[in-house]
Amino acid sequence: MTINKWSGLASFLIAVSFIVAPLIYLTGNLRDALGVFAYDLADFLYGPILSASVITVFFALRERFRENAPRRMDLALVAAVLSALGMAAVAFIRASNRHYHLAHPDLNLENSTTVLIVWGTLVAGMSALGFHFLGWAFVLLGSASWTERFFPRPLTGLYFLAGVPALFVYRFPDIEGLVLLFGTILSVWQGVLLWNHREGSPPSPI
Repeated sequence: MTINKWSGLASFLIAVSFIVAPLIYLTGNLRDALGVFAYDLADFLYGPILSASVITVFFALRERFRENAPRRMDLALVAAVLSALGMAAVAFIRASNRHYHLAHPDLNLENSTTVLIVWGTLVAGMSALGFHFLGWAFVLLGSASWTERFFPRPLTGLYFLAGVPALFVYRFPDIEGLVLLFGTILSVWQGVLLWNHREGSPPSPI
């Protein structure tokens, strides 16, 4: 497949990860028959899949639009890599904590206040880091797209609607859902445009 196809597929996977993983984290039950598998799936989507997809999308967009907005696209890719590291760290911390609890039920760790505080702080902090740098990546891409007309104006606006709140998830955790909503919409839209784009056609706009 071409780089546009890969980046289009990666965009769709970002949308899937933004929907499925948080849904499992919020509604999953480890006592169900498929509970452990469901949580492992959420960790896989929110960790390796989301991280690789974010990097793939921004790498592809940087390669395509680098000549028009080189500095902003380079910075957007750096921010995307840092965001991917933060998101992966969240998934890996959750998975490690969960499986350690399951492997050592005799320790009764789920009732330990210290363990819960440390775990909650680590997850919240790494998640905020991931969203913060994802916000910078969206804002930089939106800025480049606005001036160079990479994407349609409404999609460019969505980058700012998702990116600006993402910068402040560390301070206002309740807006995480809003970021996920806008991120899902723009990822699907972006994925459709990239998937259908023909190689060799004018780069501005897609």
